[in-house]
Amino acid sequence: MISSTTSRQVVDTIRRYGLALLAFALVLLVSFERYHSTVQQEQATTHTRFQLMAQEQIARLRERTDELFSHADVLQHYAGQGGSLDPQRFARLLMPMVAHNPEIASAGILRRHADGAPVEVLQVTGATRLTRGADFPNSEAYPDADDRRILLEALRNAPHTATGTATLPVATRDIGGTPADTFLIFAPVREDPDAPPGNQQDAAFLEIRLSRLIDAAFQPAINRDVNQSIGVEVLDATDEARTLLSSPGFRPAELTYADAVPMGNRRWLVIIVPDGPHYSLSPSADAGGQLFAGFSLAALIAFMVYVLQSRTEAIRHRVAEQTVALAEANDALGQYVNALGETNRLLENEVDKHARAEALLRETTSLQRAILDCAEYAIIYTDTAGIIRVLNPAAERLFGYRAEDVIGRDTPLIFYTAEDIAGLTLAGKPSGFAALAVEPLNGAADTPTGAADPREVTLRRRDGETFPANIVVSTVRDASRNVRGYLGIVADITQRRAAESRIRHLAHYDNLTSLPNRTLLNQHLTEVIEQAAVDQRRVAVLFTDLDRFKYVNDTLGHQAGDQLLLSVAQRLRGCVRDGDLVARTGGDEFVVVLSRLEHAGGAEEAAGRILTALARPFELCGQQFTVTPSIGIALYPNDGLDGEALIKNADAAMYLAKERGRNNFQFFDHGLSERYSERLELEARLRQALQAREFELYYQPQVDTLSGEIIGMEALIRWPQPDGSLIPPDKFIPIAEECGLIVPIGAWVLEEACRQNQAWIREGIARVPVGVNLSARQFDDKDLLDTIKSALDTAGLAPAYLDLELTESLVMRNPEHTRNLLVECKRLGLQLSVDDFGTGYSSLANLKRFPIDRLKIDRSFIKDIASEPDDATIAQTIVAMAHTLRLEVIAEGVETEAQLALLRRWRCDAYQGYLCSRPINAAAMTQMLRNLRASRLVSLTAL
Repeated sequence: MISSTTSRQVVDTIRRYGLALLAFALVLLVSFERYHSTVQQEQATTHTRFQLMAQEQIARLRERTDELFSHADVLQHYAGQGGSLDPQRFARLLMPMVAHNPEIASAGILRRHADGAPVEVLQVTGATRLTRGADFPNSEAYPDADDRRILLEALRNAPHTATGTATLPVATRDIGGTPADTFLIFAPVREDPDAPPGNQQDAAFLEIRLSRLIDAAFQPAINRDVNQSIGVEVLDATDEARTLLSSPGFRPAELTYADAVPMGNRRWLVIIVPDGPHYSLSPSADAGGQLFAGFSLAALIAFMVYVLQSRTEAIRHRVAEQTVALAEANDALGQYVNALGETNRLLENEVDKHARAEALLRETTSLQRAILDCAEYAIIYTDTAGIIRVLNPAAERLFGYRAEDVIGRDTPLIFYTAEDIAGLTLAGKPSGFAALAVEPLNGAADTPTGAADPREVTLRRRDGETFPANIVVSTVRDASRNVRGYLGIVADITQRRAAESRIRHLAHYDNLTSLPNRTLLNQHLTEVIEQAAVDQRRVAVLFTDLDRFKYVNDTLGHQAGDQLLLSVAQRLRGCVRDGDLVARTGGDEFVVVLSRLEHAGGAEEAAGRILTALARPFELCGQQFTVTPSIGIALYPNDGLDGEALIKNADAAMYLAKERGRNNFQFFDHGLSERYSERLELEARLRQALQAREFELYYQPQVDTLSGEIIGMEALIRWPQPDGSLIPPDKFIPIAEECGLIVPIGAWVLEEACRQNQAWIREGIARVPVGVNLSARQFDDKDLLDTIKSALDTAGLAPAYLDLELTESLVMRNPEHTRNLLVECKRLGLQLSVDDFGTGYSSLANLKRFPIDRLKIDRSFIKDIASEPDDATIAQTIVAMAHTLRLEVIAEGVETEAQLALLRRWRCDAYQGYLCSRPINAAAMTQMLRNLRASRLVSLTAL
């Protein structure tokens, strides 16, 4: 017990004094930090101000010394004019100079004999008196022999300097006989300005009082303010440090500035220190005031905290005393009750029951209050007259009212709109929730639990804003089943309705273009077909597909593709009437539904408007692109009786439009259904053939027109069937292009051609490149270079033995993209050929921009060169111009000797065609190459 009391006392003491001490320490720490920062800032400012002042004074000293040397230069120039000096004129020249510069004790000219001994001194003293003398330096003016030696040495060195020389300070006796520290400036007199230093016998001199010079330079700073006075020390640092002048009481200080001042051939070091309180680094009164204020504030806060803690402790002590007193009173009451004994047992039991009931009631009330406060939904309780009695916090937030503002008011007048108030009446009087409780939506009375069915209504906030809400009203009854009031639970369903609207939109509309999707399209088609059956009218379905849309995605990116789809959707909407439907069913496919048509011409007109609208260029990424559509049209009831059949048949008609050159529209006819089914079957078989590797490569040699040697071969894909027949490439290649299978098929062709060529090279029967045709889809594939590298690496084939063949139209479709890709191919070391040259719209002048190796003249120009002069002229011109551009030329489709003879005459490099060999499979080509090698070996043996 003693330990517990002691601990409590310790805690009370810490609580009372600890927090106050902590607050005092924290505030004092912050004050010290601010004081330290202020002192540092003041010291930095003082240091900068002193440095600037010292720099200014030393600059004045430099100006003064420069002026002295300029005076010496004036003297030597005057003396160097030749002839004898006029003393009076000389005096008039020097007297203003000496009078203006108090530091100049005297100035004059030294005349010397040829042996160098000075014989004459002509000088003007500070008293502006002109004197002559024959002895320099003399013992009367310069009593110290060492000083005279210094002067003579400086005088001997003066002729060897270009600008003059200064001496060390020497002791002199001025005109009145007073000793003084003086230094002299000698400037050699040059009668010939161009004569080199060293030949002069005369010298101009200035005799300078060092102390006067320093006073003249620094006097303004020293006399400005006694608080801002400075100490100066001047050292000669030419050979070894020597003190020339020092201010009385000069001593190094924390603030010191030193700088060198050139004095002719000597270098002075000037040191400046502050000699007054103005440049003191001691803390200022403001900083001390801040520290004192911080200390005072810390003490005040500590005192306030102490007072608050003391009051809190007093209140805590008083509460403890009252608690003890209450406990004692309870003990006394217990003793009193026990004293009643058995006679009061019944009363005690009754009181006990009443206390338990009261506690349960308080607990229930508290629980109900907590439920109301924590409930997420708005809860409102009204009496039978519709007067609000309870409003929870969620209801306050939802409606914008405070509970005290609406309790006691009629429900409908607060929360309902004017339109709803009229319907919520009971016996002709507005009754709030009562109408919802006794008149549920289904017309039945409320349920046995007292809750009516939930309903959705429009409610009103305090600011007049309305919102959709879900409300459930329960009837509150007492134990006798009498109605005591109505409890309404309200939930704001604004977000739920928005989500439902969004879900409905996502379920029925395209996310990119906001056009109806396939689901809404099917619903709409069902409705318009049913109405058309009643009205005996037609319905048209226009299936629209964008031609070569993948090219936009591959070259400009999917973002540009999405922008194109949005623009196309906008133009399609502008091509139809109100009531017609434009839907996007996926990718670049759009479906237009035209209802209430009188005849088929309406569909044809709409298709024409679509072709015209999409013919205008689109602006994408700063470039203009033209995208054409292929449109298939199916009509109800001729081409189908339901939406699915109409869409399917319009799709088939769309493929017919693509087969007929794209950028047109075609009506469905019933023969298309069979062709469409055949195409779908062929596409499915193509996918299976790719997985099962059913394709086979055939090879056709390319032969030199002069030597007859094989210089290359072209790989051609074939699709053999189980019955031994072949499906021609012109039948399955276009389908592979449209469905995208051409890319993996092309990759297989590259791998197989590289593998087979490497096998021939390894066997030693051939060492020529194999040509592989690239389709437009392959060329646009961003992974084309990686596919080529993979095929070469897998086969181990050198790049020089792979020849990529591109059609002329493919090369010229996007010249910049083509050139960049072809440059990368040449960097790999590949061969590049332009196939079917002459069928496109390019010229040889355009092709010279591309790094191609050879041209292949299309067979249509070779076929009739022996009989048609025009074709012969065209072919001969292509060969000549290609050779001019240093390109090889291969003629395709050569079948007769007459054709070959002409090609030889035109010096065509090589030919390819049935005259040499039909395309044959790898085994037959291997045998041909082996036979050719054997025949060459036999010829070599015979030789």
